[in-house]
Amino acid sequence: MSSVSLSSLIKASTYWSKLAGIRWQLILSLPVLWGIGFWLSNEYGQDDSNLWLVMKLFLQFVKWTLVGLVVISLFSAILSWAYFYNSFKNKVISVQAKFGDGQKAEAGWVPLSVMVSGNAIRPLLGTIQARLLFSEKRLSDKIILDSNVPTPRHWWRQGIKGTSQTFLHDRGIYDVEKIIISFCDMLGLVSLPCSVPYAQQLFTLPLPEANQKIKANPNSTEEQKHRIEIPKRVEGEHINYKEFEAGDNIQRIVWKIYAKSGQLVVRIPETKDPYASHLYFYASFFHGFNLQGGAFELELLNVYKDKVRNLFEALLHNGYEVKMPQDQEVPRLQVLSEKKNELFQITAAVWQNQQNPTAFINYSKAAFVCASSLTPINEIETVLKNLPLSVPLVVVKLSDAIPSPFQLSAKDIFFRPDKKPSDKLRQPWLLSSLRRELQKNEVEITKVLKQRGNSWLTNIIEFER
Repeated sequence: MSSVSLSSLIKASTYWSKLAGIRWQLILSLPVLWGIGFWLSNEYGQDDSNLWLVMKLFLQFVKWTLVGLVVISLFSAILSWAYFYNSFKNKVISVQAKFGDGQKAEAGWVPLSVMVSGNAIRPLLGTIQARLLFSEKRLSDKIILDSNVPTPRHWWRQGIKGTSQTFLHDRGIYDVEKIIISFCDMLGLVSLPCSVPYAQQLFTLPLPEANQKIKANPNSTEEQKHRIEIPKRVEGEHINYKEFEAGDNIQRIVWKIYAKSGQLVVRIPETKDPYASHLYFYASFFHGFNLQGGAFELELLNVYKDKVRNLFEALLHNGYEVKMPQDQEVPRLQVLSEKKNELFQITAAVWQNQQNPTAFINYSKAAFVCASSLTPINEIETVLKNLPLSVPLVVVKLSDAIPSPFQLSAKDIFFRPDKKPSDKLRQPWLLSSLRRELQKNEVEITKVLKQRGNSWLTNIIEFER
């Protein structure tokens, strides 16, 4: 099985397993109960055995008790689901959701709340749960609608709601397509879904890392060419004076100096330089592999975005305005500041194979260049030939982005490490052909970078230059 098909299979199976109406508990419990009954029947199934008669009576009591509870719970869940579906179809019930601050959040745990307005009925001995269905087969964690929304000055409720957190691991744009309301029985054997159309958008920023400073200088050809909105003060009032000449404004005469020395001098009018130097940071999202948007490719993109954000914010410490050209078309949000808009550009970027680094990078402007190890070796060689030696080049190593299942630290022996979404990818990634192709490409990149200074292949960006 190829790496692309394996990666896509993992992503698709994760999606459909969460939407299944029949839960794994029911599938597992039926053969287990049947196996226990079959073993007891063979072991103690003699007619003259008093032990078997007592055990059989007890098993019958337990069986019908469980069957009765399950039937009541299932019947209640079906009735509640049917009532909700009919009420929503007749627009008697509405559903609203809110997550993050309504626009953006850091990738990770994001606050989420879902409210059902109307007379929604909870199943007897069961629960009502909700999930957000995003584009590209992504689902939020489920939350239980266990709180009542009271009607002001009345004892009855006007709806139900649930508040919790959902783990949004992928760095990027989350487009909500639907809210899935599920009616579950007491044992979680079935989950009857009802899809509610809903439109909302949230983008999750790459994770920030430790504050660092990477020394970089603007290209000299860029000085005095680009206007800035807030000019920088260069010289003027209270700094320099000149002798009074015909045509000077008499209001600018410094009378205190005239009283002391008898010399007429005027203040030089304050001027502001409308031009400033910029740092141009080129981060390429180009790839030269056969990627189809599976689980592996998405996790590599998450790691790369974190590194790009780390580099971008480290360059800001140089005191220059950092410009970050894009190698793909992504929307720009007018409500965001320039800095936040740059972070949004990083967040919204995806792997692309349309514009290679050779055509993307302007070598006369570049102050810092970043690429991933998904970039083919011939592209890296071309960039190195045209890039000035004073301009740093960082190639982010991605073959180790998903840790090995055999990678352990000393503290893992005594403390259980926090679970991460990438943990389920460790074993498949170890066997994938994409990883082997990446490693081969990284070996060639390492050889090329050794021939030039001021360039690195690394997965941990912890340096100050």
